[in-house]
Amino acid sequence: MAFPTVSYSRDTPAGYPGMIATTEPGWNISAVVEAGSGDIPFGRGVIFGTIEHTVKLPTALGKFAGVAIADRTVPAANGEVFKPYDQLSVRKNGSIWVTALVAVAQGDPVYMTPTGTFTNVSNSSANQLIENAEWASVTSGNNQLARLRLGVTK
Repeated sequence: MAFPTVSYSRDTPAGYPGMIATTEPGWNISAVVEAGSGDIPFGRGVIFGTIEHTVKLPTALGKFAGVAIADRTVPAANGEVFKPYDQLSVRKNGSIWVTALVAVAQGDPVYMTPTGTFTNVSNSSANQLIENAEWASVTSGNNQLARLRLGVTK
């Protein structure tokens, strides 16, 4: 019987989308995915739903609720998403890892697109400025992992 070759990288990834990035103080809320929402991937921005204590994946601009926190107790069959009626935690304040759509620099403003992804590009008719948020890391290209800091006071 031959043993499979196992290889490990020396580089450990810094994080993954939806992972809380640091131990600095933060604030999370608990919510339920609204019935009509699409699946919410870990690390995506969400907006408040029409019913109290619900959130949904945006399809247009709305009232920003926070970022979906990764939950390793989600059934493997779901993948890395929350489905309608799932309970989830949403990061309102503090640092969290997300995917930056474009290259970002530390201190850049944060905009949420109508699909819940994040950028530093102000597309006034489509992207929504996230008040008191900034990029806390630097990326060199598109779709790279970056730290997002919410609740920044300047």
